[in-house]
This record gives sequence, C-alpha cells and structure tokens, in this order.
Amino acid sequence: RMKSGRQTPPILRCISGKFSRNLIYLTVFCAAIICILVINHLMFYRTNPETFHDHCASWTNETDFVIPGDEKLGMMSLYEISCLFTRYVTSLQRLCTEPKRFGDVDYGGVRICTDRAMAPSPGCVIYSYNHDLSQRFTDQMEEKFKCDVVFFGKDVISSSYDSTSGFIKVLASHQQVISVVVMKLNSRDFKYLTQFIRTLRRMQVKQIILEIHLSPNSGTKSDYVQIMTALRRLNESNYFKYWYDRNWNCIGNERKRNRYSRCWTINMFLKNGDEEDIVISKASDLPNIAPLGTSPIDENEKKKYKNEYLKYISKHQILCKQMLRLGNIVDGGWDICHDVQFRPKPPCIVYSFGINYDFSFDEDMEKTYGCDVFCFDPSMKTADYKHSDHISFYNVGLGDRNKDVTVSGETWKLKTLRTIQKELGHTNRKIDVLKIDIEGNEISTIPEMISSGALNNVVQLCLEFHHYYDLGSLRKLYDIGFRIFWAHQNPFAAFYANGESYSYGMEVYFVNINLAANV
Repeated sequence: RMKSGRQTPPILRCISGKFSRNLIYLTVFCAAIICILVINHLMFYRTNPETFHDHCASWTNETDFVIPGDEKLGMMSLYEISCLFTRYVTSLQRLCTEPKRFGDVDYGGVRICTDRAMAPSPGCVIYSYNHDLSQRFTDQMEEKFKCDVVFFGKDVISSSYDSTSGFIKVLASHQQVISVVVMKLNSRDFKYLTQFIRTLRRMQVKQIILEIHLSPNSGTKSDYVQIMTALRRLNESNYFKYWYDRNWNCIGNERKRNRYSRCWTINMFLKNGDEEDIVISKASDLPNIAPLGTSPIDENEKKKYKNEYLKYISKHQILCKQMLRLGNIVDGGWDICHDVQFRPKPPCIVYSFGINYDFSFDEDMEKTYGCDVFCFDPSMKTADYKHSDHISFYNVGLGDRNKDVTVSGETWKLKTLRTIQKELGHTNRKIDVLKIDIEGNEISTIPEMISSGALNNVVQLCLEFHHYYDLGSLRKLYDIGFRIFWAHQNPFAAFYANGESYSYGMEVYFVNINLAANV
C-alpha cells in the first residue's frame, strides 16, 4: 500500500544527515572556542596588572610595605611579586618637604630632595649611570649648587666611562660624601645594582635615584626577585623613599584601560639614625599679605608672588605613604591618598568637577572604593543622566555664586558647592574626595567654598592650579586644615624659573588633617 505524502530521496536524506552532524560539530566547536575565550578573558583580568581597576592595593591598616626575605620572594608567583614591586615603588617611606624637579619636566630630569640635611653639597659631583639627564639638568646643578655632573654607561652619548665596574670603582674611590647617584637600570643591570649596594659600606651617598625598567610583560620572576632583594638591602642600609615617578615616556596608554607603566623612578635619601622622622611640616611659609583670588591685582603685583608660589607649590607638608593613581596615568587621572586614616570607605562620596568626556577617574573610584560619584560639567552639552550604578552626571558647573553664564553661545548653569551639597542632601555628609579641574575658574570658587564652610567635611581635595599668584587661597586652605601631600606636574606645559623646573596647570593634592580617622 502506497503511503501518502512526498518522500525524501535517499541521496537527500544522506546529505541532510551529514549536514545535521556537521552543524552539531560546528556548534560544539564554536561553543568550545567561546568558553576558551571567556576563560582566557577572566584569567587575563584576574592575573594581568593592566586591568581596569587592579591597583595591587593593600587593604590592611599597615602603611609600610615590607619586602619579604629571599625564601618568601621565591615562593611568590610572577603576578604576586610584580604586584608587590608595583606597590613598593609607588609608596613613600619618609617625608621630604622640598622635593624639587631639575632638568626637563617630561624626561631628562629628576627630583632631588633639597631639605637642608639632604641637599647637594656646594661644589659636589653628581654621578649618572646610563641616564640621559638633559643639558638643562647639568646647567641647573651648576647654577644652584655649583655641582658637576659626570656621566657613565654605554647608552649615554656623553659618557666618560663605559663599564659598570669602572663606574663602581670610581664611586668607591671617591674621598668625600657623594651628594647624588642616578642610575638607569634594565634587568641586565640588576646584578650591578647589587654590587653597587655592597660598596655603600665603604662610601656615603646622600641620595640615590633609580630609574627601573621592568614590567610583567617583559620581566621574569627571577628579575623581580633580584630587584626586590636589592631594594630590600638598600632599605636595610637606611635608604628611604621620598619620591617616585611613573615615567611618562614608558606608559602604554593606547587604550584607556591600560594604566601600567613599564618603568619607574624611585628617589631615596640616606637617613642617619639620630635624625628625627618628620611626618608633617610645622608652618605654611606663606606671606599674610598675599591677596585672595577674588582680589584684582595688576601684572607687576602678580610677579611679586610668583617666587613664593613656586616655592610653596613644590612643598610636601604631610607624609602620605600609599598613593593610588586612579583613572588614566596621563591626563584624566588623579592621585588618592590610600593611607588608612584618609582612605575612602563605603559608603563614600566623591564630587568630580570637570569631566570633559573622560570618566576614567570616576569609574575607577566606583570600582576601587565602591564610592558614589557625582560628576559635574556644563561644557559637554549633555543632560543629567545615570552613567552607571554609582555614577551620576549633572549638567552643572562650579561657581562662586548661583548664576547662568554664556560661553561660546551656550548657556551654562553654575552653582556654589554649598548649594550642590544642599540639593543632593549632603550638607552634613562627609565628602571623601573633591576633585576640581575647571580650567582656571578655581581662582574665584576656592574663596567662596572656604568662606561658606563647604570644605569643612571634605577629606581629600584634588585641585589643578593655574594662577601662580593665588597665595591667599592656599594660605586659607592651610588655615582650615588642608595639607599638601603630593603635586603632579603636567609634562606638556613645562616652564623653567629660578634654576628649577615647573609646569603650568599643577595638580596639587591635599588631605584634611581635621578629618583623619583614628586607627
């Protein structure tokens, strides 16, 4: 009996069966590839130090990073020891109140502690191994301290000596105290650093500055063990870090999430056992006659305060041992004091004025500390919106009074900090971080924030200063408890004065000593 309906020819059934099996195989294969990619992605963000908000941060109450002994270092994974290295070279151990930049701001210069006991001695010799310190550095050392700079190393154009052993022999034969030794080190040079440290028993070097080229992408675990052992021995020899730099020329910042430097500069001075540790400066050193930013003054009057400003803005008034750079390492990122007495803790509040479409700092604050971040910028032509779970954006700017202003044909709404705090219900709330980058308008807003009491509950204040005569506002900030713990130069806006190196648009960082937590 014939079955009704159309029958599939045998050849088509065969093809269909093979096609189904191939489709299943392809599906399984694709699923396996996707699983591998997902696992690889997760492992990358778990182990790679270039992730978005992995700062290798310590969350204990301890502020000093201690390098373990050789046995424990040898047991660490590459990720663990590279994290320890990153945190160690980006932490401070002692306060230098006047760490001044000499040489070029971008590259070819270094910070030198000019505190009285640490400053280069008049007529000294400064030794540089493998480091292309600029001609400006050499000239400034001659101008400020009457010091000569002697260069060593194969990579240096003006080198006097080629071999590392020759360099160490010259240092060891130096009859007087050596003011500064600067060394640029790749992994192949780490063994010479160990030799150099041994010679410190036979000579005295006041300051040692190391530019260390090393990253998990290029270095081995053995490299990290070697450099960490050397740094531990330097510390055991009473050398303490007072400054560090993430070298701008070493930053791979093609992607916003790539916030890792491939080289670091750490600056150390020799501390004698009978010297007192200073953790906070005793005076502001600011003239009482300096006007507030709202007071109009002419150009000649401005110049009168220039030297005072440059001297003050380079000072450190309080020691913050741990700092995290949140957001981009270059423009767009900001430094936070991570010491436990000032560290943001949920539920924390951050105000961020001046975004310019770059939320990297704000997103990092959210993901690193779990803070609620309130962002403000009237220039982005964007209505108020929720940027993420904990980040809110407001189309409002910071002003010295509530008003509307016209900028390039656009109407901007400005409000005082006190008004914004009231509208958000934060009048009596602690503001853990207040970041202000409003391109020069801080000159009028700071006096208003001080007089209104809007800064009284602010723990950390991050400011970009553009006016070198605004000493009155700096003095007022000091009077209400704000102390400078860090200053960051813009390498793209360098200028040079008084035999020293500065930049326009200085990022200056304060902590409020009145709000330090008891730990």
